[in-house]
Amino acid sequence: MMHNNIGDKIRKLRKQRKMTQAELAGDQITRNMLSFIETGAALPSLPTIWYLAERLDVPAGFLLAEGDDDRIWRKMNEIADIKRLFKQGDPRICLAVCRSFGEDADDEICLIMAQCALQIASEELHQGHLHACCDALDEALALCEQTAYDTAHIRQTAALYFRFLRGLSSTLYPASTSPNLDDAFLGASDAVCRYMLAREALDSGDRRRVDAYLQSADREDAFFRSFSAHCDMTGGYYAQARQQLLQLLNADGVSSQVLLYHIFCDLEIACRETGDFRGAYEYSRNKISQLERMLEG
Repeated sequence: MMHNNIGDKIRKLRKQRKMTQAELAGDQITRNMLSFIETGAALPSLPTIWYLAERLDVPAGFLLAEGDDDRIWRKMNEIADIKRLFKQGDPRICLAVCRSFGEDADDEICLIMAQCALQIASEELHQGHLHACCDALDEALALCEQTAYDTAHIRQTAALYFRFLRGLSSTLYPASTSPNLDDAFLGASDAVCRYMLAREALDSGDRRRVDAYLQSADREDAFFRSFSAHCDMTGGYYAQARQQLLQLLNADGVSSQVLLYHIFCDLEIACRETGDFRGAYEYSRNKISQLERMLEG
């Protein structure tokens, strides 16, 4: 029974790969011997099994195991590369490899895919590609439904992203995938999430959460410096906030396109409150143009 099972597997794999018996046999065994193996008339030696497995691009263990489901063996072959790509911060390549599993993707693969989609959403957001960000968030949430693992951190981060996007434009909130926006993610590790929660806390007068953000955030981070200026504006120190924002904008540059939009918004207000109406008009135009570019991207 075992050798029939091996022969059946070898024949099935050979046909799937569109190989002739002569092509698979190569120079180590004869075509006639391969024919005997496939029909169950001969039992291959262990070296022959290793040889055929290598040529068929499957683990030798798959040929020796009962049954013909190769999903486990395929995952064993590829999971190390998938985890390496994930750890190296290559979410697009990692997601592409995982997608090749199709319906065979298990809970672990789906979880990795969901996290990759979330990372891609973050990249698209910072690059100012808002619709692409929404698409990636939709995929992340859909993948969360396909795994039994805990995906609360992905769902909560996606919820905050959607709320952030909603603040930019009402057209960016797909009703079909509306997450629970009341589920505040206080433990967010994402820069955008921390920034948004801190701004909301500032606007609502929650000094405890504001102070927690100010104490824990990287003071050289552009999001922190923008928030610090926003705090000055809330306290009525518009000239000081304007100086901070201009320094951040002109001296250091801002790589995140969504943060750049918020800086233009704050500069418009700071200029207006300090009597610089020409500057207020300029940054108002910059703000509108920036949003239009992000919605087109």
